[in-house]
Amino acid sequence: MAKKPKNTAPVTDRQAKIDAAAKANKPGPNKILIGTIVALLAIIGVVAGVIIADQSNRGDSQAAAAGSLPPGLSEGEGYVANPDATLVDGAPTLDIYEDFRCPACHRAYAVFHDTVSTLADEGKVKLVYHFKTVIDSQDGNTHSRDAAAAAMCAADAGQFSEFHEAVLGGIVDGGGQQPQWGDAFFTSAAEQAGITGDALTTFDSCVADGTYEAYISGVDQASAAEGVNSTPQYHLNGELVDFQTVNTPELFVQAVENATGQ
Repeated sequence: MAKKPKNTAPVTDRQAKIDAAAKANKPGPNKILIGTIVALLAIIGVVAGVIIADQSNRGDSQAAAAGSLPPGLSEGEGYVANPDATLVDGAPTLDIYEDFRCPACHRAYAVFHDTVSTLADEGKVKLVYHFKTVIDSQDGNTHSRDAAAAAMCAADAGQFSEFHEAVLGGIVDGGGQQPQWGDAFFTSAAEQAGITGDALTTFDSCVADGTYEAYISGVDQASAAEGVNSTPQYHLNGELVDFQTVNTPELFVQAVENATGQ
C-alpha cells in the first residue's frame, strides 16, 4: 500500500467538509454520517441502490472460472491492500466487503477510510478488500464489477490504493454523485492515481480486455456463499462490525485494539 502522509486525527479536511454538508441538510446537532448508514441498513430493499440483497446466482457470476487471477491470489480470495506493511503482533484481519457503486459504502468510506488507511499503513490491521456487485444485480448493469476489475488492473501497476481513493474519494467529494462509469472514467481515475506512460497503456488494455472481471465475479460468489449478501460490511477477525455501536473513527480504533491478539 502506497505510503502517503496521514493526518492521524480521526477527522480530515475531507471529513470536515462531508460532516458540514450533512449538517446543512439534516436536522439535529452534529449528526455523523454513519447514522445514515444505520438507517439504510434498517430498510434493506426499500431504498433502491443503497443496501441491496445480493443475487449471487446471476448468470455472469457463473463464468468465474474464466479469465485471469491477480498475482498471488486464488479464485474467490480477497485482495490484501497492505502486503508490504509490517504487522504488529496479533494484528487482526480487517475484511471490507464493498461495492464501488453502493451509496452506503461511500458514506462508510467518508467516515472510516482515513482511519482504516492509517491502521493499515501502520500494520495494525491486515486489510483485505472483497469487492461485491450488489448494485449490478439490482439494475442489470456491470459497472460495479467493471470498477472492481479496474482496481485490480491498477493493483498490477502498484497503485491500487491510489485508484481506490481516486474513485471513492471523488464520489465523496462530489457529494455522492455517481460518475459516468466506463473505460474513459477508469482511465481518468488511473491518471489521478499516478499511472502514466506505458503503465497507463497496460492499464487501459487490462480494463478493455476484462482481465479481472471473472476474478471479481468469483470473489462475489465466494463471499455470498459465506453469507455476505449486502454492503458495506467490515469484519474484524471474522466478526461483523456493528455500525450502530461502532459509529465513529475513535470507536473503530478501539474495536481494532480490542480485536488485536485475539
